[in-house]
Amino acid sequence: MAQPRTFQFYGLAYGNSPVTITASINSTQIFSGPVTTLDQPLPNACPDQSTQTVLFTIDNSAALNTDFSGSLPMTLVVSGGDGVWVEQINCNYYAGNSASAGTVDGYNQCYQGRPVNSDNSQDPRSSVVIDGVAMTPSRPPNGTWGWEIQASQTMTHNFNIGLGSVANVVGNTSTYTGDYAAFLRS
Repeated sequence: MAQPRTFQFYGLAYGNSPVTITASINSTQIFSGPVTTLDQPLPNACPDQSTQTVLFTIDNSAALNTDFSGSLPMTLVVSGGDGVWVEQINCNYYAGNSASAGTVDGYNQCYQGRPVNSDNSQDPRSSVVIDGVAMTPSRPPNGTWGWEIQASQTMTHNFNIGLGSVANVVGNTSTYTGDYAAFLRS
């Protein structure tokens, strides 16, 4: 049976005033508000993943449940401060071999290359455009790329989501396309 999933969006915000992020999926706003901001200038390189924090979450989404996989258009608008670096997107009920895989309390990458995304990578973000400029990551096809979004910039991309797993039983997406009305209520 499909279970609702929670998604955690990681990164770090910088500046001497609070950074605000407005996030939308499929033109539906899912988050808008200030995020924890470090009182430092925006660095030139993405911070190490071990220092990043959860910027915002999608809690218990019925529409993006364990049977859903695919990509949805996503927009991030950044204002205030200097900007933000975004990178990893984790979710619960992830498919994997660890003891916490397939559980409500275990979190790991929400996407690991299946179904194939528009960049043919394992990145949860593909076809990234920042302020109208298409971005081409200089990386191998494995892993997650960090993206710098400066204050007053907008980033659009495909949000790639892999099948979830409940008690290590992978979901089935043969006919599931996602219920966006349920997404609005989740």
